[in-house]
Amino acid sequence: MNTTDQRPAHTGVKPTIVLVHGAYADASSWNGVIGRLQQQGYTVIAPANPLRGVAADSAYTASLLSQIDGPVLLGGHSYGGAVITNAATSPPTSPAWSLSRPSPLMKGKPWAKPRAAPRTAS
Repeated sequence: MNTTDQRPAHTGVKPTIVLVHGAYADASSWNGVIGRLQQQGYTVIAPANPLRGVAADSAYTASLLSQIDGPVLLGGHSYGGAVITNAATSPPTSPAWSLSRPSPLMKGKPWAKPRAAPRTAS
């Protein structure tokens, strides 16, 4: 079965949106985006990115994602894009989508990655 044949387990459920900031910002940089998304009925989380290196920050983000029930959409800016790219590929996470603004750390990697199916709660 290819990814176009798979159906999400949570049809009709809005994803939880997780926004990860870059290296020269903090979570408050997402405030305007968060407000607009919440007005549309989305649950939005903008965790503080610990900025301890891509591997450590990705593990931290993957840990956060593993605690979210239902579909997840990741968004990252600059360095945050590298973090979500790695966190999204770390088991047990499997977000529906990960989107990021380009970063020099992501040379050759696509900026939007569709996932086969959202992670479901165990």
